[in-house]
Amino acid sequence: MPRRHTGIRPATIIDVAKEAGVSFKTVSRVLNGETNVREQTKARVMTAVKTLDYRTNHHARNLRARQSRIICLLYANPSRNYVGEVHLGALQRCQAEGYSLITEDCSGDPSAVLALRSETQLAGAILTPPLCDDPALIDQLNERRLPYVRIAPSETAAQGRDVAIDDVAAAKEMTNYLIGLGHKRVGFIRGPMSHAQAKRRHEGYLTGLQENGIAVDPELVVEGDFTFDSGIDCAERLLDLADKPTAIFASNDDMAAGVIAASYRRQIHIPEDLSVAGFDDTPLASTISPSLTTIYQPSRELASEAVGLLLEEIAAPSEVPRRHLLNYRMVPRDSTAPPKS
Repeated sequence: MPRRHTGIRPATIIDVAKEAGVSFKTVSRVLNGETNVREQTKARVMTAVKTLDYRTNHHARNLRARQSRIICLLYANPSRNYVGEVHLGALQRCQAEGYSLITEDCSGDPSAVLALRSETQLAGAILTPPLCDDPALIDQLNERRLPYVRIAPSETAAQGRDVAIDDVAAAKEMTNYLIGLGHKRVGFIRGPMSHAQAKRRHEGYLTGLQENGIAVDPELVVEGDFTFDSGIDCAERLLDLADKPTAIFASNDDMAAGVIAASYRRQIHIPEDLSVAGFDDTPLASTISPSLTTIYQPSRELASEAVGLLLEEIAAPSEVPRRHLLNYRMVPRDSTAPPKS
């Protein structure tokens, strides 16, 4: 019996390459019937194909032979850590599937970027937050008949394919965790409300307070813009309160790192004097000191899955909305502890 690839998706050419101990290009040469591959290597690859029950998508392959193999990743997020993770996940999946990836910073005018790219034949586009909810951009993509997939759009999206995590449940779990440690005054730094993710994480925080019978204090909620500097500014506002929070939950790791920096300047010890939590679990979370308690958002996997959904849309267009939810997890580290007595 073949050993099914474990995970949320079917086995890819990269999985076959890892199983066989060769590069994905070698796997591609074997599957395409090229002759410049040693017989021993061919045998290893075909054994891996059988073991993982790898299925080649012939429809998609034939389509790619006569269409563009360039996918464009559009972003407008100030967090380099988040963008870097998404970029890497999309790039690895594109390489595995025989596509090229280009990226465009749309922090200015997304329409201008699309106009600039009009001379480049694209197979499709990946839209990251907040571009995933930009109606003008989506209208242009529809007018151009360019397939696209959105990462973490608003839950009211009624068309297309998208992939996300349950941000509300994740933020509620982190809030419950902090309250469970004994914190009653939990500050919250939300992201810009133009981001659907920021709204959902704020909703999860409020739900966590409500379910634990803690009244919402508007002074404890401040708005940042997902950058390190805004985390510092927001922390200063929260730490200037007469009745300071004993814990601060920032809705991304960059802003949480800003809270730690602001606390250090005030000689506030973490986690003895103040617990700090973030969201995303970017590489920053495990490299700063103290290491950051956070929510692991599978940013690479989200981007990889988005590419996979896009290739499905290219091969078999559908008007039926399709949403994929991936799993998150809470990662307790050194930045949180029970409050002082």
